[in-house]
Amino acid sequence: MSILKKKPALDDFITTCSPLYKIPELEQSMRQRVEDIVRDLLAFEPEADPTKNLTRFLQKDPNFLGVLLALTNLSQEKFLRILTAERFAQGDFGKEWNADQVFNKMKRGAVFAERIARLFLEGRNSDVLVRQVADFYLAQLSLPQNWDTVIRDRSVIENVVRKKLTGEYIDQKGEAIEALIRSRLDLLHDTYGVEHEHGQVKFLGKEVDHAIPSCENPFVLVMASYMETTSSSQTARANEQQAMYQKVIGENVRYGIKRVFVNVVDGAGWLARRSDLRKLFDGCDYCLNLNTLDQLEPIICRYVSAKFFKDRTRPTVELEK
Repeated sequence: MSILKKKPALDDFITTCSPLYKIPELEQSMRQRVEDIVRDLLAFEPEADPTKNLTRFLQKDPNFLGVLLALTNLSQEKFLRILTAERFAQGDFGKEWNADQVFNKMKRGAVFAERIARLFLEGRNSDVLVRQVADFYLAQLSLPQNWDTVIRDRSVIENVVRKKLTGEYIDQKGEAIEALIRSRLDLLHDTYGVEHEHGQVKFLGKEVDHAIPSCENPFVLVMASYMETTSSSQTARANEQQAMYQKVIGENVRYGIKRVFVNVVDGAGWLARRSDLRKLFDGCDYCLNLNTLDQLEPIICRYVSAKFFKDRTRPTVELEK
């Protein structure tokens, strides 16, 4: 027999959260990513002509454009906007290129690579861009004169590379945390034969991260969010999930059943926005974080119908008194 703990007070829940969760495998992977890029940077042999030097650098490795952006403190998104403005000035009104498209164009042609190099070297003084781009953004398009010396200083360039990889790190951490939750549900499937799905739940009119045992007939609905930075989208997400919870309550009242709504929420981004965190915490039957995921098992064993336990008899679960 297992015990299903009752929902704690918000203040008690917060004490079990992880502001900046550490995943050893991910940390090792990113350390290796940094080292690989730094090694390639240190191997780059500069030449005298500044334009040819930067052109060859940009063509050498898809990561090197990101390194230049980190050196200029210019985001990839803003750089792509500046490039779009430059294209508009030349009468090219096509869709914005993404970073992969830009690198592929540079790789295929030295003329295009030189065009990008000149943006970094001369862009802020370009008559075309001065007319097209706000001064505030254009002022950022300034590469340090000694950039090819800076990239040979390991103590400096390692942090530049980490800055360049920040978005990739955040994306991979999000995927790793999703995989962590999914692995818990996979283990329960292996143990009890209880299925789980990701997808649209008809009565909610929304997609859920995990429906147990199915999206067609969910007894446990799980929504998960880990955020280390803050965003205005958090308020929209909290409001949306609160509305989903109200629909679950309405479904239960209407049909006399018991479906439960579970929020898995963690990370410094949520801890920094306590009003949105409170909405997520209040707007569910159970609120878990990365340190309390073990409660998924008693929740599922308590609320999923016994007929969905295909491999073993559903265990008895007592509610904490």
